[in-house]
Amino acid sequence: MVELSNGGMMPPMIMGTYKITDYKTLKKIIRKAVKHGFTGLDTAYAYENEAIIGNVVAECMRDFSMQRSDFYITDKIDIWQMQETQGKISENVEEALRKLNTDYLDLLLIHWPLPEYFVQTWESFVKVFEQGKVKAIGISNVKKRHLKQIITDTGFSPHVVQNERHPLHTDTKVLEFCKSNDIVYQAYSPVARMIEPLPGSMELNTIAEKYNKTVGQVIIRWQIQTGAVPVFMTQKTKRIEEYAGVFDFKLEEHEIHSISSLDINYKMTLESVICPGF
Repeated sequence: MVELSNGGMMPPMIMGTYKITDYKTLKKIIRKAVKHGFTGLDTAYAYENEAIIGNVVAECMRDFSMQRSDFYITDKIDIWQMQETQGKISENVEEALRKLNTDYLDLLLIHWPLPEYFVQTWESFVKVFEQGKVKAIGISNVKKRHLKQIITDTGFSPHVVQNERHPLHTDTKVLEFCKSNDIVYQAYSPVARMIEPLPGSMELNTIAEKYNKTVGQVIIRWQIQTGAVPVFMTQKTKRIEEYAGVFDFKLEEHEIHSISSLDINYKMTLESVICPGF
């Protein structure tokens, strides 16, 4: 488990659910994940699957004799929610709780730092955290300047940052800032959907062969050893089995450096497209 600055604990890997809106598919994936020890689930209002996740979690609690505390559920506040409420998002949180059929969220994130309502939204986040409706709060898709702004303007530091990170975009500046300020860093798109040049990388394939692992397992292991919590997404049960096998080996320092050297500052999600004024 990974410890947060407020004393809370987070699983070392989280399963994302973006684009999975089919009940049967999501149920199959979540139940498979739970059987392999992955009980961290990441969603958002925009993913349109909060209610499905709430139902599946309830079924898992019943079928596997689990408690709500066995799961780590993350939700997000999206740009249009920030705009509609002018940053006063408490009702959005209540709606998320109803859909997920839970009394609290383990983590709530600002999905994008929309400049117009960034500070106001964060102040609302602090309130719902202090009320106990969420156990931790954070921000996704940020640069160092966003983090410095929010800490300076409100005096309250995020518990978690979730950014795109993979060997083609190591996001070193934000990662190091988080480490220096006791902020847990989560990496979404942790294997960059295995686009080229990753599967064809000589460095990655050499390391994978050495440990008898897949390239994907090597990248996930690199994420963990460099201080990131991978937020992986899949609709394939075999991928869950694959990622369950990243805890029985350890990369050497020169291998970590070799993987990090693949960085070409390549982003799959462009801020200018998603977040006006980013």
